[in-house]
Amino acid sequence: MTECDWDKKSTSASNSDTEMKPEQRPSCVNPGNPVFSCMLDPRSLHTATSLSKPKMIMYKTNSSNYGEFLPMPQFFPCYYTPKEQVFSGHIRATGFYQNNTLNTTPDRTRTLDFPNFQHTL
Repeated sequence: MTECDWDKKSTSASNSDTEMKPEQRPSCVNPGNPVFSCMLDPRSLHTATSLSKPKMIMYKTNSSNYGEFLPMPQFFPCYYTPKEQVFSGHIRATGFYQNNTLNTTPDRTRTLDFPNFQHTL
């Protein structure tokens, strides 16, 4: 067998390998958030094994999973330790601020007060 024949055989073998491979799907181009920026067709995003049915893999959870499992006593907290309610007790004793207005002004910090940093935000 000559070297030329060997090259022909190797190219024909590689051609048969490419013919047997399933078609290559385009990769998922991810310019940002993987949930919202997958460029593949969502109908092609299925997964299945011999033990499971095909499932849509675009989203990992959905609203039907909520409440799927009942709470088990093993996961209940053992001790009830309430937090101190100092702020609520103070409001209960003294009442709300008499002006009845909501503070909507931003808190002043050293960065905002310093003149060199005022316009950097």
